[in-house]
Amino acid sequence: MISYKRRYPLISLLLSTQAFRLTLTIAGLVLFMILSSLNVSAQEQWVKEGEGEIKDVEVEIVKDRKITFPRATRNFEKVPPRAFEPIKPAITYEFANFRFNTKDYKPVVRPLKLKQEELSKMYGNYLSAGFGNYSSLFLEGSIATKRDKNKFLGAHFISRSFGSGPVDNKNSASSNAQLQLYGKSMGKDVTLSASANVENRAGYFYGYNPIVEVDRNTIRQSYSIYGIQAGIENTRPSDFNYSLTGGYSYLQDHYQATEGEASFIFNSSFKINETSRFLLNSDLFLISRKDSMITNGNRHLLHIRPSYQFTPIENLLVTAGLNIAVQNDQYAESKNLHVYPNLKAQYSLSPSLEAYGVVTGDIDKLDLHTASSENLWLDSSVPITNTNRALEFRGGFNGKLGRKVAIEAGISVASLKNYYFYQTVRDNLNPGGVPVGVLFDKFTIVYDRNTRRINPFVEINYATTNVFNLMLRGDYFSYDTDILLDAWHRPSYRFTAKARFNLYEKISLDAGLIAQGGMKSFDPGTNTIIALDPAFDLNVKARYFLSKQFSAFVQCNNMLSSKYPLYQSYTVRGFQVLAGVSWSF
Repeated sequence: MISYKRRYPLISLLLSTQAFRLTLTIAGLVLFMILSSLNVSAQEQWVKEGEGEIKDVEVEIVKDRKITFPRATRNFEKVPPRAFEPIKPAITYEFANFRFNTKDYKPVVRPLKLKQEELSKMYGNYLSAGFGNYSSLFLEGSIATKRDKNKFLGAHFISRSFGSGPVDNKNSASSNAQLQLYGKSMGKDVTLSASANVENRAGYFYGYNPIVEVDRNTIRQSYSIYGIQAGIENTRPSDFNYSLTGGYSYLQDHYQATEGEASFIFNSSFKINETSRFLLNSDLFLISRKDSMITNGNRHLLHIRPSYQFTPIENLLVTAGLNIAVQNDQYAESKNLHVYPNLKAQYSLSPSLEAYGVVTGDIDKLDLHTASSENLWLDSSVPITNTNRALEFRGGFNGKLGRKVAIEAGISVASLKNYYFYQTVRDNLNPGGVPVGVLFDKFTIVYDRNTRRINPFVEINYATTNVFNLMLRGDYFSYDTDILLDAWHRPSYRFTAKARFNLYEKISLDAGLIAQGGMKSFDPGTNTIIALDPAFDLNVKARYFLSKQFSAFVQCNNMLSSKYPLYQSYTVRGFQVLAGVSWSF
């Protein structure tokens, strides 16, 4: 082994440095490139002759010397500060107050004046007229003041008459006409209202077998009603809200039976705090009635309904109070003073769904005004007394399912004392006591001592803005009577449907369906109970708008021509069609 450590210390030092090793590497690369460029043939010959052969030599380079240098002594001298040289002449400062005043600037603003837009014309008033089969005539009109925030006045008139009917041609004609005038004045604190109305309902006792000729004047019946009403209430909602309405209505039939009724209705609420309020509602009815049998029948009925409304827990609204009634009607087990509970609880299951429950009772008013509007063919001397709703429970829920569907479903269970029903009477004397010449049916009012009524129901409303609206309602009625054999002329089920469709603001379609059945009647001729035919009535009305002011319409009633009875022996008209025009102005 060849060692250069001792013999060649300089070479050993160079080999130990990085720069030397890098230089040696570069020189080797250059030498390799030069040797590669020689003639290949000469290189081969040189190898064959054995010249230039490099013998194997092992070179060991040992690096074990560390180069050290002694620590250098470094002395730093601080730069001495520069001598202070005073500034000549000395600097002095003078402070002066400057005032900057400008003249007042008064700009002249000239707002841009826009031309005032003209108010769009309102077509709140209208007139409609039409004519149809059964010699029917239709007239309706309405007129009212416009764009007055302090007051409005108006009038409404409607008349629908049929020259003939389902039995014996003109002897089953009918008509109904109403005229109403109304007005309201809204002050800053008080709102005053008043109205007057006239109504006439007319028809004939056509519940007979048309075998012989009947003088139609002897079977005529009509009710004329005249009424006025005035009221006062607070204009703006406040902690104390009230309304007081007084009115008088007078009714007279074709046979000089009369009934006058004065009414006073007061409703109020007083807000105690954000979660509670006190409610007080009351009404008073003074009724005077005369007919061929009752020369002087004076009745009165007073209701006082105080209650307290509060929120005991979140989402629960409770109304607790009493219903106090004072009357002078005389019937079995009747008394003058009645006190009933009035409890109602409403619980919000969600922001759009509410469950409720009611336990209450009251005296339900019955008068000739109400009975004659339900049944035109009443005898004039019918006995009329109120119904004692001794106890009633109502429960269910109502609210919205999404944005377009509203639903209400529930059940009512009531115990009714002195509840009224219509029972058939058959003879040949009209309500005025004049012989008609043929046996015909009319109706009297009978009362049941204790009636239990159960009424489950469901109602669904679907609406898509002004394009399509749909209402469906179904009711089931179950009556359990005490002394009567059955609930005469009361249906056991009723289904109603209404739909409205607006097509491109040019065509509107209205459809209605009424289906009810389960009514029974007692036939005085055979002394048997008969089941009345069910009713199924489909109605459709189409209106085409020729312009914003003019439209034409066609209305079809009882499209299936089902001559079902409203009451025993009194069937309705078959298929009816009415066509007409309307004008808005």
